[in-house]
Amino acid sequence: MSSMLEKVTAHKTARQFVKFGIVGASSTAIDWGVHALLYKGFGGACVAPINAWLSDLMPALYSSPDFDGAFTLFKAISFCIATLNGFYWNRRWTWRIRGKERRGTQLLRFFVVNVIGLCINTVVASQIHKPEGDTKNYLFALAAATFVTMFWNFSGHKFWTFRQKPVSGDNHT
Repeated sequence: MSSMLEKVTAHKTARQFVKFGIVGASSTAIDWGVHALLYKGFGGACVAPINAWLSDLMPALYSSPDFDGAFTLFKAISFCIATLNGFYWNRRWTWRIRGKERRGTQLLRFFVVNVIGLCINTVVASQIHKPEGDTKNYLFALAAATFVTMFWNFSGHKFWTFRQKPVSGDNHT
């Protein structure tokens, strides 16, 4: 097992993907935890009033009986909070960038990639989640959305947000 792990992590992109996955796991824990706190916390007492408010604000969204605006709103909020965690740790650990150079540009690019990821994540989760569904449906919606979004985010961050100029003789980019 360890020799297989050594082979995978010997390649720079594979090593970055493994680190990205670890950072992603921590961001996912934050995402899901914040979402559960907002959506299921307090006995779900805020879900109905938020759905009523959103229904008045955007009635077209509620034409589908499966649409749950509170779920979607809380998913967007939790995703954004988790994104800040991901920026810090991916910049520092996955891509080993230190200092303040290009930090503002990278943060802006990180958010652009993640806003697209947010759209992907929210659409996938909202299409799978059923308001009257059980815990399995809830968790599957979150997991499927996270899985799909991970590949988009890794590619966007590796090849755009944190792209580094190749070092001479580096064949592992």
